[in-house]
Amino acid sequence: AVVSTQSTGDWLVFLLAAFMQLWLLREWVDMSYATKQAADAEEPLPRHIAKCIEASTEANTTYTGVCPSEGFYFCLICMGVVHMIACIFLGISYFVANYHRISLRFNPTKKMAINWSAFYHFYLLALLICSGLGIWTDGVMYCFHLFHIATLFDLLRRVIQGATIHADQLLVCIPFAVIITYIYAIIYFFFFREMFNPDKMEYCETLGQCLVTVLKNSLRPSSGGHNYSWTNRTTFKDLWTRLLIDASFWILFTIIGLNVVTSLILDGFRQLKAERERALKDMKTLCTVCGLSKDQLTSNGISWASHVDRDHNMWSYITFFFYLQEHDGKFSAVENEVLQKFNKADPSFLPNGRCIAIDTKLDLESANGT
Repeated sequence: AVVSTQSTGDWLVFLLAAFMQLWLLREWVDMSYATKQAADAEEPLPRHIAKCIEASTEANTTYTGVCPSEGFYFCLICMGVVHMIACIFLGISYFVANYHRISLRFNPTKKMAINWSAFYHFYLLALLICSGLGIWTDGVMYCFHLFHIATLFDLLRRVIQGATIHADQLLVCIPFAVIITYIYAIIYFFFFREMFNPDKMEYCETLGQCLVTVLKNSLRPSSGGHNYSWTNRTTFKDLWTRLLIDASFWILFTIIGLNVVTSLILDGFRQLKAERERALKDMKTLCTVCGLSKDQLTSNGISWASHVDRDHNMWSYITFFFYLQEHDGKFSAVENEVLQKFNKADPSFLPNGRCIAIDTKLDLESANGT
């Protein structure tokens, strides 16, 4: 029930933000454009736009932005309050679903094992802050809640996870790329700064300007090089120089650098796919409790379905662990030992590689042999 309510909160947070953005497509207009369109069509302006033009004329300013229609701010406040409640509800349902050990009854022996530095906790806080700012910014801040669609579909979650699984290695590539562009900025500044054309936003009067220009052109799709104007550089010797610079940059930045980034992202998807396939295979062929494979059980004459449903039912173990955590009374000696090992993350109490059916069969064979 908690999971379903959390999913409802996810959808509510996203749909309210999406509806507000669709409404802003109508509300956010440029006054000069609206006036020209109405004049060309020989039609009167909508009343709310006419009020904005009148107000901007009195203030001697050109207004561009939200031109609220009748009831816009009332609906914005109402939906904003509902959206904030949905964000708060989403956070509460998330903590209840993931930290069930939080008890309403005071029990000093139970502690809230919460990792407050987890990324999703900051994400929930950012959702709430942007929801509050959405009312004060005429609904603009709700655009950030559109990213919440990634939590609604498992495919999008896997895509993001696959693209960021090597995030630490991808971040290392950023200073490497900056170093390459900085070296080329030095070369351009000391030897070719007169070739830059400011009319085409090519600046190299200082080394800092040169670096920014090289960074900007490095991110622009081109034929492998920077494609500068090369003003006053029109001789055949200059052509060889440009070929050398563009080709070396193309090899270092485009071929090597971008291919390294692409390979890291693709490797993340391959790794995620392999882990998913391995997990699905283990779920179908390995017992979660004892780790015995389906082949091992069937070779000993034990039904796989009977084993995972009756002998080592995973949910029976989870129910038992939940009982140990929430029970306030006295424990038996066995329960107390299991609870202590469970709190220490010691799995030695589980029947690793064993099950009672195989042990019974081995005992009978040993007895018959003697």
